[in-house]
Amino acid sequence: MTQKEQAIIYPLPTDALLQKREVVWRVKLPDDYKEFIKKENGLIPSKRYFHFRHNEKVIDRFLAILAISGEKSEEAYDIGVVSTQLEGRIVFDEDSVGMQLIPIAALFGGDFLCLNYAEEAEHPSICIWYHEESYELEPAIEFVANNFTEFLEILY
Repeated sequence: MTQKEQAIIYPLPTDALLQKREVVWRVKLPDDYKEFIKKENGLIPSKRYFHFRHNEKVIDRFLAILAISGEKSEEAYDIGVVSTQLEGRIVFDEDSVGMQLIPIAALFGGDFLCLNYAEEAEHPSICIWYHEESYELEPAIEFVANNFTEFLEILY
């Protein structure tokens, strides 16, 4: 198994699993993100750094989309599992239909990189969600990139 293969969580998600998650979350995942996750599920990236507001941020690992069985330790990195743990702290409006922030990567220090559907449901931007400053129905976020592809381009 190559180093890259060891850094990915298997099995890779199928189109059917991605579609199920979109239905449950009531969102449409961006095509560029779906292509990434189908090949790089739960990846610990070699390019894991990015500059943000005069600081260097570090990705611990991208989160995965898994069919949960309760039998694998890697399931702790599933987006649905992480979202459940964060519950109301990733929601701006409890009456809104669909997820507003979807965590897609764990950052060093406990924060998460998220798809932000709160402002643009069809074209989510990428933001950082701050765990220490977020409260019930008051997530603390900052814009990072217009889309997932743009975000990948700033990694080094």
